Amino acid sequence: MITAEQEQFIRKYVSKEYFDVELVISYLKLHDVVGGEIFAIAPLSEDRLAHPGRLELLREGFGFNAIDKETFIRRIPFYFYVTDCKSNHCGDLKCIISGYYRHMRYDDQNYEEVYERLERLFYHHQISLVNIMEYTVAQTGYVSRYDIFCLWCDYLDLCEKLRIDDKTPKSLLYSYNKLLEYAGEKPIVYQPGLVGFNEDFMREGNEIVVGGEFPCDGEGKPVMKWIGVKVENEEYIHCKGNFNKELRIGIKPTTKIYMLNIYNKDGDERNIWWPIYFGSAVTEFNSWAFKFYRERGGFTQKQVADAVATSVRTYQKWESGDSIPDGYNLIRLMNILNIDSVQEFIKKEPIVDENIRVEDWIGD
Repeated sequence: MITAEQEQFIRKYVSKEYFDVELVISYLKLHDVVGGEIFAIAPLSEDRLAHPGRLELLREGFGFNAIDKETFIRRIPFYFYVTDCKSNHCGDLKCIISGYYRHMRYDDQNYEEVYERLERLFYHHQISLVNIMEYTVAQTGYVSRYDIFCLWCDYLDLCEKLRIDDKTPKSLLYSYNKLLEYAGEKPIVYQPGLVGFNEDFMREGNEIVVGGEFPCDGEGKPVMKWIGVKVENEEYIHCKGNFNKELRIGIKPTTKIYMLNIYNKDGDERNIWWPIYFGSAVTEFNSWAFKFYRERGGFTQKQVADAVATSVRTYQKWESGDSIPDGYNLIRLMNILNIDSVQEFIKKEPIVDENIRVEDWIGD
């Protein structure tokens, strides 16, 4: 059986516009353990579903396993939430579950974690169902960013601890880092993603372009101390886009740019700032590149010297750094050694930095 309060709760959160509420109540009165079949019998027939919403219910084994009746009733607001497409909403429980499914390894999946977070949002933090389903969608532009959903949950717990009432900030990444700093904790440094045709970075004219998820302040300016891109002597830094952004860095002869961890080897857990661009006024020729690319290509010194029509002794001086090839010979060397950027000939030392907090994000 179910109590009168439980029946009232069910009627409140199971919409009669989309579901056969009486059938749901009858099922729950007869069963102490609720199985996935309830999601098959609850919806009204398709010809009666002329509505602006979207029905995306769970199924047994995907976001739902048979549970006791008390727990099921407590979670009914999430199970039977219907997206209001007329209001341009698209998030729902199935989207959150899908994000969790993608975020976790198969053998680590425990959907109870999802429901514990949902219940804390709804019953403890008093977040509306619409905001629970839609806030991270509005922040990111994606419906299944479970990592950002978790970040929001952590943010709300920190808000409560610090007695700050800003449950749906304009910029979650920015506001969470501000709270972390206020609490005396390390803010998150967000690593860049990919840009263009799946490149770590690219050059367009006098700009270096980096893609990723970047915290920006209230004026839309990127907060560089929280971004895995270190820049010196830039012409300007602009940020384009909402959540998945493009960081556009104006370069000049004295500009230096580093990116975090992009060239780390597997198993190297250190945080390393790798140089990706040095301007012409801050460059020092790196003759070591000749040896590196020659050996990578499987060439002998004589083979390279013959290919560029010079003597072995002359080439050896270029490789040892005793002399530097002129522009014409440099082009020849880049051709035979398959070097596509002059940046490969610039001395750039990486910087190891263990005093930062870095998070990995799954993207969408």
